[in-house]
Amino acid sequence: MATAILAAVYFDFWIAVYCLTLIQITEVFDIYLARRVQEDERTGSLRRVVINYYGLLLNTVLNASAICYFIFTIARQEGNTTHFTPMFFLFAAALFAAMNNHQVLAYIGVRLLIYTVTFLAIPIIDIVETDAAMMSPIWLEMFTVIFVLFFIVDSSLVYIKLYRNNLEQMETLKEEKEKATSALIAKSRFLSTISHELRTPLTSVSGAIALLDSGAMGELSDHQKRTLQIARKNAANLTELVGDVLDVQSLEADELLVNMTTVSCPVVLKSVYEANFAAVESQGRKLVLQDPLPELKISVDKKRLERIMAGLISNAVKFSGPDTTISLGLAERGDKVDLTVADQGEGIPEGQEDAVFSSFTQLDGTDVRKAGGTGLGLFLARAVLEKMDGTIRYDSVLGAGTTFTITFDKIKSQKEAAAVAAV
Repeated sequence: MATAILAAVYFDFWIAVYCLTLIQITEVFDIYLARRVQEDERTGSLRRVVINYYGLLLNTVLNASAICYFIFTIARQEGNTTHFTPMFFLFAAALFAAMNNHQVLAYIGVRLLIYTVTFLAIPIIDIVETDAAMMSPIWLEMFTVIFVLFFIVDSSLVYIKLYRNNLEQMETLKEEKEKATSALIAKSRFLSTISHELRTPLTSVSGAIALLDSGAMGELSDHQKRTLQIARKNAANLTELVGDVLDVQSLEADELLVNMTTVSCPVVLKSVYEANFAAVESQGRKLVLQDPLPELKISVDKKRLERIMAGLISNAVKFSGPDTTISLGLAERGDKVDLTVADQGEGIPEGQEDAVFSSFTQLDGTDVRKAGGTGLGLFLARAVLEKMDGTIRYDSVLGAGTTFTITFDKIKSQKEAAAVAAV
């Protein structure tokens, strides 16, 4: 457009309009063919891709020829002289081609060949028509054209090389991604298979321990009972680990199922309290339940929520000292319901949220850490809660304790829903 305006003002208006129209027609056709190629690649029509490929090649010849005809016409109107304006237009077109048409070697090759012929034709015609002397400006223009052509060809080769390198890097990244994906799938399948295979012997081991503990196989000495208690605890930990690993695999495959039902929050908290009270007390801590509990309802998978809260209580026991209190609470916050587990433990340093909720991670990651565990609990808790449209966060003060808060949307009672509808 810019060159056409200059040509229309300083040379010939109608030639500028005619050439600009011809160039724009080829540009529109070029866009049309390029979109056809993309559609054919998606549909897998190789024959049509090839046809459109040659169509683009033909259109490249027409477009380059139209540009060169335009520039050659301007040069002829100037007469036998140096042609700064048309030569600069042609140089700009060639440089633009080097930068933007280097992806397909045939396209850039054909375009630069047509530009080269025009570049050389303009000064050669002037030399022949004027029989110019070697030291004349016309010969200087000829040598300058040769220099410019070398620069354009060299630039094109640089762009082609960069493009090919980028393609190779993209292919390498694609291969590495495929390898990583394959490795991840293999790892997931391996862990899933191992976990499933471990469940059967673990069930047998737990059953045998329970049978021995019941006295059905005879009376046990105090030493045997203590040993059996250790075995029972380790079998339970291993069973829990297998369950966590299976849950992680289900989450990664987006196959974790949640059974959503409407539940009463006080019922859930009382169930959690009763299931964990004895275990907490046996380890020298005190478990207390807020009283009274407001009657609030939420939509959750009850068993999974109880398991998550039991895990939070277990963490509170691990990271708090003897004779401390662990509190279960419930609060209404607008349209939200907060279920809390608070301890009086050592607290969590600031800026550790990513580590707290990461898989296979504990803040004390040393081999001599005080609390055992795989570090899967809080990672699974957050992921499962997200599946249930819930959230989990914590507030902590070093040396004073930590409060974990699980939040859900409150299910409104009929009275509240009617009041909202009336407003």
